[in-house]
Amino acid sequence: LPVFNWTALKPSQISGTVFSELDDERVLEDLDLERFEELFKTKAQGPALDLVCAKSKAAQKVAAKVTLLEANRAKNLAITLRKAGRSADEICRAIHTFDLATLPVDFVECLMRFLPTEAEAKALRQYERERKPLEELADEDRFMLQFSKVERLPQRMAIMAFLGNFAENVQMLTPQLNAIIAASASVKSSQKLKHMLEIILALGNYMNSSKRGAVYGFKLQSLDLLLDTKSTDRKMTLLHFIALTVREKYPELATFWQELHFVEKAAAVSLENVLLDVKELGRGMELLRRECGQHESAVLRGFLGGSEGQLERLQRDARTAEDAYNTVVRYFGESPKTTPPSVFFPVFVRFIHSYKDAEQENETRKKQEEVMREKLLAQEAKKQEKVSGGRHGEGRGHGGDRCVPDPRPPAQRNKWQQQELIAELRRRQAKDHRPMYEGKDGTIEDIIS
Repeated sequence: LPVFNWTALKPSQISGTVFSELDDERVLEDLDLERFEELFKTKAQGPALDLVCAKSKAAQKVAAKVTLLEANRAKNLAITLRKAGRSADEICRAIHTFDLATLPVDFVECLMRFLPTEAEAKALRQYERERKPLEELADEDRFMLQFSKVERLPQRMAIMAFLGNFAENVQMLTPQLNAIIAASASVKSSQKLKHMLEIILALGNYMNSSKRGAVYGFKLQSLDLLLDTKSTDRKMTLLHFIALTVREKYPELATFWQELHFVEKAAAVSLENVLLDVKELGRGMELLRRECGQHESAVLRGFLGGSEGQLERLQRDARTAEDAYNTVVRYFGESPKTTPPSVFFPVFVRFIHSYKDAEQENETRKKQEEVMREKLLAQEAKKQEKVSGGRHGEGRGHGGDRCVPDPRPPAQRNKWQQQELIAELRRRQAKDHRPMYEGKDGTIEDIIS
């Protein structure tokens, strides 16, 4: 038969899934396997293997062995042991000596799911006390019997997992803590951000002055509403107006976002989980110290010498990150208990992105308006020139009302008149252009820049 190239789950991924509840052997008994083989056989097909018969024989062979473990647990243990490719003696000896070269940490973590329960240990000891033949036990039961005899087995397994994962955990947690520290410090110390909030507070109070009283501050989530508050003609948002105001009156604030460092990285950090992980590392190190104090081990002693300093630095960083974050959140009127970094910092990330977009859109709109204005002014100038030329012609037709001739050449005179007309039209447009804004509460105010 051809090969079915599926993607298999790892043995460690089976427990607790739907696959641990399936019985493929029972299904095979119901299938028409002869038809299946006829349909799917390859050209060089050897004699078909009777899967049902083969599995039945294997089942009979297994049935001849005594098993004291629950069926699914024994099956999963067998899969895990096959993955290691080590004998029970080798595995238990490696656990005694904390030998992670023999037992990789991922295998150790898989094996921790099979620590003998009290009932299993009791049943296996009873079997052994009754002097029943150990060779009649299934392979998994014989392993479990030897496994259960390792001194302080749960502690040793936990220490091995800690040893194997320590460097990776420190490497993963350190940059997350650094991001929180840097982002918290930069947001709190940014003077440009503070001035931006002043502008927003001033405009918000002005817009609401006719219907609501003035406020002294606002929730940071309110920054998201700047895009929802639109001008009367619906062509501009309050954020676009703020970007225009900053560009015209406070140009030094236009790059406020350059003072906010690592906010995007900090936004992706779950500080609560990071702090829990650091505490867990502390508990693991304490367990290792106790084991090393009670039972001398060169492996553990060497690990302590090189890793205790790393953990102390990580714990200091954790305290610094927590203090820095709590300080900056309270500084902006929020509560650290209800506002985690995954809520606090994304507000600034969205505000920065929206502000940059608004600046770009303002620039595009300005260029479009300039092009359109020049076209309209040119058209208006031509109309005025025609009207003016016609009036001068009529004046020259009446002898008593002759106009004093302009001494300048006609081309220069026409160009000067056109420039004067364009300048006057620009002054009128500038005078009449006053954007109107309508807040979400229905308040309409005339914003004068």
